[in-house]
Amino acid sequence: MLQDLPVWLAHFRSQAAHPRQVPTTLDDTLTARERRLIASSIAGFQLGEGSDGRCLLTAVRRQCADDERHPLVEIFGLFVAEQQRHARLLGEFMQDHDIAEIGGGVTHRIFRLLRRCGGLAARLRLLITAELVGIVYYRALEVVTDCRRLQILCRTLVADELVHVAFESQLLRVLRSQRPVAGRLLGAWEQCLLTGAALTVWFTHRRVLRSAGYGAVLFVRDCRSQYSFYLKWPPAPRRPRSRPAQPLSPHGT
Repeated sequence: MLQDLPVWLAHFRSQAAHPRQVPTTLDDTLTARERRLIASSIAGFQLGEGSDGRCLLTAVRRQCADDERHPLVEIFGLFVAEQQRHARLLGEFMQDHDIAEIGGGVTHRIFRLLRRCGGLAARLRLLITAELVGIVYYRALEVVTDCRRLQILCRTLVADELVHVAFESQLLRVLRSQRPVAGRLLGAWEQCLLTGAALTVWFTHRRVLRSAGYGAVLFVRDCRSQYSFYLKWPPAPRRPRSRPAQPLSPHGT
């Protein structure tokens, strides 16, 4: 598995002990227009952040042959707890601004269905897809409001998600390397999954995304650029072009 697992474990333990905080002294003014714009959208993302992670943790234990002492088991347990903390931060903001939670939605139902499929690699693909799209969404959400608390909350979530994606993409590349023949097909599937997810999110959250300047094409492009950075980086080295042999000079050079 990953040689860097002790480093990642130390990071997630540190985050659990000292999680990023949103200062309570920030301006918390949300105008009526902003509230109407973001209410249903932020509620949808709050629901997605609150997964109990049972399917994911089951896949992790299976990958680790049910060895509870394996670092991956603890890492993903801490990861799920961090995601649930994100849901609480969003929920507290919503409660303070009389934004109701929702019980489900199109995007949530699709992801919930897909989370039940496949092993750890399949779940990592879905997880990374959701987080990459989420990173672009939270950056857009930050743009459409002047509420300082919400802006810093968005930055806090993005900071955590960037670390999550870095860890998960590194792990997924290792799992991919165990199936080199299927690598290209899996890469194509990942990009199709990302494109479909990005289009779904744009359609269901288009009021917020349009207000941030995103059309569907631009939103998909930005999500795909995130994918390219994490899952296609560094690029495979190119083979040097073969050059025809040059005849030696009379002097042997």
